[in-house]
Amino acid sequence: MSKAKAVSKARMEPVTRTIPSIPLDVRATQWLAFLSALVPFTLLAYYVRLYPVLIYGWYINEFDPYIRLFMAEQMLKYGTIKGLLWWLHKGYGALFTHFWYPWGANWTTILSPGVSWLGVLAYKVLSHFGFDLLQSVILLPAIANAAVVPAMFYLGYRLGGKYVGILAALWSVFTTMFLQRGTAGWFAAEPIFQFIATLGIAFYIESLVRKDNYWILFAIISAIFNGITTWVWGSYVFLWNFYGLFTIIVLLYLLIRIARRQNLPFTIDKLVITYVLTDLGFSAFVAITPRYGFHTLISGMGGVANAALLFSIIAYALIKLYPRYPRIMVPVVRYFLVAIVVLVAVVIGLSFTSIGGKFLGAIAPLARSAIVQSVAEHSPSTLQQSMYNVSITIPFVIYTILLSIMSLSLPAVLIGLGSLAAAYFASSEVWLFMLLGLFWVPAAAYGFVKLTELVLNRRALIGISLAALFSVILAIALVINIQPALSMSIMPQQIVSTVSPPYPTPDWLDALQWLSYNTPPNATVLSWWDYGYWISIIGNRTSLADNSTVNSTQIALIGRFFMSNPYNYTGVLEDLNKLHDPQYILIFEPYYIYGPVNATNTGLGSSSMCILIPEYPAGGDFAKSYWMASIAGYSSSYIGNTFIEPVKLGSSYIYLPYSNITVVNNTLEGYSAAYNVTLYDLMFNSEVSSASYSVWLTCTMNGIPTYWIFESIPTVIPTTSGSSYTIKLMYQSILSNYAGIPSPLLSSPPPWAQLVYVSRPYGWVIIYKVNYALLEALAHNQTLSTP
Repeated sequence: MSKAKAVSKARMEPVTRTIPSIPLDVRATQWLAFLSALVPFTLLAYYVRLYPVLIYGWYINEFDPYIRLFMAEQMLKYGTIKGLLWWLHKGYGALFTHFWYPWGANWTTILSPGVSWLGVLAYKVLSHFGFDLLQSVILLPAIANAAVVPAMFYLGYRLGGKYVGILAALWSVFTTMFLQRGTAGWFAAEPIFQFIATLGIAFYIESLVRKDNYWILFAIISAIFNGITTWVWGSYVFLWNFYGLFTIIVLLYLLIRIARRQNLPFTIDKLVITYVLTDLGFSAFVAITPRYGFHTLISGMGGVANAALLFSIIAYALIKLYPRYPRIMVPVVRYFLVAIVVLVAVVIGLSFTSIGGKFLGAIAPLARSAIVQSVAEHSPSTLQQSMYNVSITIPFVIYTILLSIMSLSLPAVLIGLGSLAAAYFASSEVWLFMLLGLFWVPAAAYGFVKLTELVLNRRALIGISLAALFSVILAIALVINIQPALSMSIMPQQIVSTVSPPYPTPDWLDALQWLSYNTPPNATVLSWWDYGYWISIIGNRTSLADNSTVNSTQIALIGRFFMSNPYNYTGVLEDLNKLHDPQYILIFEPYYIYGPVNATNTGLGSSSMCILIPEYPAGGDFAKSYWMASIAGYSSSYIGNTFIEPVKLGSSYIYLPYSNITVVNNTLEGYSAAYNVTLYDLMFNSEVSSASYSVWLTCTMNGIPTYWIFESIPTVIPTTSGSSYTIKLMYQSILSNYAGIPSPLLSSPPPWAQLVYVSRPYGWVIIYKVNYALLEALAHNQTLSTP
């Protein structure tokens, strides 16, 4: 062989380069450095999430966690394991009669056991350190949500290496997607779900990337962790169906390549087996949970998920047969692709007929019921909320998605696709940002690291400059997130501040204690459903409706009662009889005491006055009255024309619920028609304002008259056309004078409602006792006087 030919042959042969391995001591030093950062990140996350306890005390937050505490107490009566078995056996028919009067509720068939059972486990551990059950369940969400930090490091590490992991962990410390319900006291599904689901996704990726035989072990662990999410949060259906969507997309890609007679770029054994095991994990936990049962596997989103499993198994078989019978399989795959499109569409269409409530609302926002729409967390996300959560990390996530398409890396495809799917649902309902964080955080970290590596490989000034620019963007994104995150972490628990913006007050604690000590043990309390858990669990009295909203008919009856005419005694008695004659009525209405102010030119006969501005801060039944009427079955046009139609005078809006507006001495003065709405008349009367300690201290003690002024409600209420408008601020205008108008209908509550309690110090919680004897007499006389 000539020298020239030898040189030419040498050039054609591939050159193999040996990459030197990193010495053990260097690797140990690297891991020590990363762990030295990860431990402080985790401790910082826990400290930030502990703020509510440090500032306000040992209180459970919001409404739903109270039923979780109640059920943890029930499980604890049996023990850790026997308590779980008691739940899985439907509580042996347990019926808790002080909920949903008069029917009661079996919570083992309404709720999932995971949160309460983990609360019992937390107590079993923390009791050795002197914590009781209440303190244990208050600490659990902070501990679990702080544990997301090391879990996210593991997820990021398996996705793209140690730098991706540590960046994802750092972002998890402050992201609002984790913090908004991750602080101490949020003994609810979301903070625990985020920890368990993060590990489930991490183990799923681990099974895909491992090259040894241990991948099957991680697939089984992934199935267990993902399955446990069914016991924690109803949004497990997203994960369950997402894994199916991810597998279907990958398999469709391979089937299309087969139909086009192209080679397959990778094998799919681990992909399909991991998915099958994970689906079985979901199915097993769903089947043994009383809330779901076997029927869930073939209906609703469970039916969609198992239809995806069936498709995956068939597609897997076709792909495995292709190398052996290429000529036969190509036309078979082509027909299968056409058939599967039709079959999947039919299965999804049939399954969607059994989907309801907030799940249907998340998929199709226009299909939301009035009850779902009435809950603020189910409202569509605003641009501000999106910026709070994802900040300016969108370019990094976009790069992750593009890179996953170009590289066909299954972990990157999974995280990128998950970010897109979760972003859609988060834009549909603001509460689902808590779901988006599971994918968005590692996707942003992965995109940043890979993009930085790309530009640094150029080894030029422009590459270094771009890397510095990306670092600045990431730093700004983190800083933007820190401020709202810290604001969330220092917010008081809702039991001490059920308003927006937060305003700490013991009104609710005072009211529930009064209810517990000053009413008969068998007393039944009618209120809007928001406060049902508090009444039943803290107040220890029987409620008619609560936050589970399982009986929409009962809620509609309550809404109809509140929006009825209180002086149609026959109608009131009929409404209360339908609700099985509740003994007490509880109303919550926050307001602001403004004044004393100069009232010389108002024509109200007083040189000074105090003004009570309802819904400032917001969060009471006054603003919720639109939804009460809507859930009761009134149309938007009827509600607008009867209850809350705004009246415009010049550039100002008069709002909720006034009519007959006149101009007196160039000042707006409104005589309200609201006296014929039960809710408004129970709220806005002189007896309520006179019984308020704060009003007495500020105004009554000094001989200053008090007036209700209806303006400046800081909220948005839908119009009849479906758009929205915001209530204007105009403190200088006097719109109504309940206390000064010489009418018994406006100066006092309806005669059948006896005011028995007004909370201290602000008077925001009001309780009436229903005088049925007087109401029946009034109804009888009214019936006789009706021609």
